[in-house]
Amino acid sequence: MADIDFPPKTSAEFFNRGLKNAQLGIPDKAASDFEEAAWMEPENHEIQFNLGVAYLSMADFEQAINNFTKAIELKPGVADMYGNRAVAHAAIGEDEKSEADVAEAVSLGAPPDGLGSVIDYVKAQRK
Repeated sequence: MADIDFPPKTSAEFFNRGLKNAQLGIPDKAASDFEEAAWMEPENHEIQFNLGVAYLSMADFEQAINNFTKAIELKPGVADMYGNRAVAHAAIGEDEKSEADVAEAVSLGAPPDGLGSVIDYVKAQRK
């Protein structure tokens, strides 16, 4: 893998640095990099999805939902996008929306038991 020039200049460079920050467990820096990438390339579903994951990991559930929704609009039919949005909806008590996203994710191949366990855990945390 080629070294990235710092500071990043392209959407891909910001995206790759964001992925590294996410892997290192630094979601705020990952989100910042993904935001830069999204500003340069707003129609990229991968950037929107990873931005949603970063916000989800920081418990910014409304922003995560916005990014997952944008990713779904750009590339419908990806189970992970619906599954992650279901988790965010569950975290803020939007159970009907969460259940609809779970059903869609499962219909697209997500493991129902695994997703159900995550949703149950998230619901227990909000009480």
